[in-house]
Amino acid sequence: MSIQQLALLILLFPAAGAILLAGRGWRLPRRFTRIVGPGVVWASFIVTVNLFINKASGDFTYFTWIKSGSFEVPFNLLIDNLSIFMCLVITGVGGLIVTYAVGYMAAEDDASYARFFTYMDVFIFSMLLLVLAGNFVFLIVGWALVGLSSYFLIGFWYHRRSAVLAARKAFVMNVIGDVGMILGAFVLFVTYHSVTFGGVFAYTNGCLRDHPCFFAYFGDSPQLELAAFLLLVGAVAKSAQLPLHTWLPDAMEGPTPVSALIHAATMVTAGVYLVGRMHPIYDLAVYAHAAVAIIGAATALFAASIALVQVDIKRVLAYSTMSQIGYMFLAVGIGAYSAGFFHLMSHAFFKALLFMAAGNVIHAMHDEQDMRKYGGLLKQLPRTSWSFLIGAISLVGIIPFVGFFSKEQILGAAFSKPDDTLALIVWVIGFVTALITGFYTGRMWWMSFWGKPSPQRPVEHPHEAPPVMLIPVFILAVLATVGGLIQTRALGFGPQAVSDFLASTVGLQRWEGGIADVVVSLITMVLAGLLFLAAYRFYITRTWKPWSARFPRFQSLLERKYYFDEIYNSAFVRPMDGAAELGLRNVEQPLIDGVVAATAEATEASAGGLTYTQSGYFRNYVLVFLAGACIAAILILVRAAS
Repeated sequence: MSIQQLALLILLFPAAGAILLAGRGWRLPRRFTRIVGPGVVWASFIVTVNLFINKASGDFTYFTWIKSGSFEVPFNLLIDNLSIFMCLVITGVGGLIVTYAVGYMAAEDDASYARFFTYMDVFIFSMLLLVLAGNFVFLIVGWALVGLSSYFLIGFWYHRRSAVLAARKAFVMNVIGDVGMILGAFVLFVTYHSVTFGGVFAYTNGCLRDHPCFFAYFGDSPQLELAAFLLLVGAVAKSAQLPLHTWLPDAMEGPTPVSALIHAATMVTAGVYLVGRMHPIYDLAVYAHAAVAIIGAATALFAASIALVQVDIKRVLAYSTMSQIGYMFLAVGIGAYSAGFFHLMSHAFFKALLFMAAGNVIHAMHDEQDMRKYGGLLKQLPRTSWSFLIGAISLVGIIPFVGFFSKEQILGAAFSKPDDTLALIVWVIGFVTALITGFYTGRMWWMSFWGKPSPQRPVEHPHEAPPVMLIPVFILAVLATVGGLIQTRALGFGPQAVSDFLASTVGLQRWEGGIADVVVSLITMVLAGLLFLAAYRFYITRTWKPWSARFPRFQSLLERKYYFDEIYNSAFVRPMDGAAELGLRNVEQPLIDGVVAATAEATEASAGGLTYTQSGYFRNYVLVFLAGACIAAILILVRAAS
């Protein structure tokens, strides 16, 4: 097969799986769903590996979707190292998650089981379309489909009101981002008269520097800044960054495999991919580029602080995801693109591991997610517990786990960037966030797996998950342990496989670090590790008084998530509800409904009047006939006389 055909197969496999399961899945034996659901994702993974091995590249056009004069929208797929890298993460980690779901969702009836895997395959297809699209139109289509898929999956258990509300909230937030994406693409089209990436980047890469949009001195323009900021709105919404972040914690209402897929392999990484793919634009739009780093750093610290007080194990991981995506935004915002994508990959490993191991615990605890009702699980669920610990230590950033090499490369890039005050500021924020991460991760681990079993535990003797759930967890544990060895530049030496692979699409980092970066990275790791251990003193032995007892107001502030939901309800939800109620009372009911009701009443009244002519007596009908004939004759005579 040609590269062009293989590229299309990556999309066709999950699309075909979704169609098969939607049409016949609930009618066929469950084994069919178990094979097709994850099987099509693994098929796409195999095709992607083939492209990776053969070093495939190219911009392939399959057909023209719209053509009007000189305006043309092709359906083209862009195969380069960045899209292959993203497809490897999506299909590889996504395949493990969908396979894990075969066991996790086993309690569902056949129809719901098939519906779940239909949604999962649609989700994978949507994300693959997003990263393979070679033009803004199909990028937006994939972008919107990812939001729709998340709506289906978060609200999968639609009999729960909380799940329905969470799905609706995620959908609304993502639609805000979609609007930004569409407007940004429109600005670029109006400015550069092209909807393809190649057509737009031809200008921004300097091929047509004499274009009137560019300023002569530094290559920036108001149109470019506007487009970059509008695209950033889409990235912020999809990746749950400030201030469009409130949907992500509520998304935990969906099944745990959904949480793993959204947080690790697909949806929330879309914003990072977008900035990386649009780096020719952001490299020129200096203010929008700086905004990416500022938003990322602020979100990293913001989310990490809220994770300190969460008691739902999935919500701790949700805020952790927001924080880690913030690191990725920080990296691409300062121009360290390869470091950001390396962390994207490593985060997919350890965060999918954490969610799936947490799913094993939740499965064993009969859907209980409150960590305060766990305790003592290390002896009863040893395989899950040790796997979770590997993911937790990787999240903290301890050598030799993958999280250390990727996160410290980001912090090292920020610390060492020359003559950049912003980079130094975001490094400080990232450093503080790393310490907080060590503490809340330790709190999560010790509360859940150490100490004595809680008297409130719903299950006295929990059992390990079945092999179909444990094997994907073990594979991710191995990847989280050794995955960082492919890029050890955080230590100042060794391979940099990810950076070298992505150099052709996002370029190499323009500056090099020194020994100071390595020293600072090691200090960060040691302090974060000590805070992980310190959580034992706070929550197990209780040797030290909890910080929340000393700062109750700060505890309350964090528990209320800095009142973002309340602010949004007051500023947007309630006014819109009030406006809708006002429109209902003053417009819809008296005017729209009133006109319809009045028409019906008039019709009914006229019909009621005619009933008097229907007496059933023949003499009355003859009388009416004669009267009518007389009236007609009189009218004819009058007309003739005139």
